Amino acid sequence: MVETPIQPILVLPVYRGGDRFKRALRSLRDSEQYFSRIVISLNSPSGSPDEDTVAEYKSQGPTKIEIIQSSTELPWMPHQYFWLSHLEKTGAKPDDWLYWFAHDDEIKPSGIARLIDADGNWPLEKGTIYLGPWGMRYDEPDKLYDGPIDTDVESWTSFPLQGPLRLPVGEWVAQQLEQPTYINMSGCITTLGSFQELRKFPIAKPGGMRIEMATAAAPRNLFVQEFPEPVIITYTCKVSDRTKYAKVVRKDDRHMVAWLANYVAHHPSAALPASRATAKVALGYLKMLTKKGSLPEEDWRFRELVQP
Repeated sequence: MVETPIQPILVLPVYRGGDRFKRALRSLRDSEQYFSRIVISLNSPSGSPDEDTVAEYKSQGPTKIEIIQSSTELPWMPHQYFWLSHLEKTGAKPDDWLYWFAHDDEIKPSGIARLIDADGNWPLEKGTIYLGPWGMRYDEPDKLYDGPIDTDVESWTSFPLQGPLRLPVGEWVAQQLEQPTYINMSGCITTLGSFQELRKFPIAKPGGMRIEMATAAAPRNLFVQEFPEPVIITYTCKVSDRTKYAKVVRKDDRHMVAWLANYVAHHPSAALPASRATAKVALGYLKMLTKKGSLPEEDWRFRELVQP
């Protein structure tokens, strides 16, 4: 009897995807074999251009993609719960693994190929959420990256540059609250249950900011870990205003504090780093309000160059 390899379900939420969505699908063509299912969730009314993009992809050959469509443009979090509901209705279980793929990024199949074993199994451990590292390329403000695709890419991390690459959830979240780094949900691998726990929390998450930390702090997760190399290439812009972005991110801090308190209730050992981080964040806001300081800028933490 041949056992089914341990593979995540790829989930690709799309909102006004355009050319970036086309780029994402080009990377998917060479990567379908690494995923047990592929669900593309179009956040759009009927007749959107993204439907044509999907139709073109399907016309190019056999595929395992499943298409769902919201029929109206949903806010960010309701769209996440839209595709979550679809997975639940089609047999996905809380312990099933998910690979969250942003429509403006690219899968890095070479990173996946070097990660899995000879039988195609991803090295995924129960109780762990996998975030990063991220292969980075740069779009221009008004056009997509058009440089070489066979050159090394920068690898960015949310972990200390000298390691470790695995931390308890409470400590990793605390470090992010104290000194935000670049983090991205794209390429994250976690279980379906992480999203289910976030959805049932009585305080609704207002938006997509802090989604990486919020997903990590689902009570079922004990550790946050980084892979040896990127399994995703994300695109950013060198002229991005990091200070402005950090201020926007912090709008979700109030939900994060309540969600982290919920995590501590389930895992008392996380109380010390959570308290440390909460105190530091509160002090930072106080200094900002009294004009005696400012909130820390987001740290874009480059680790190394990796093969494309």
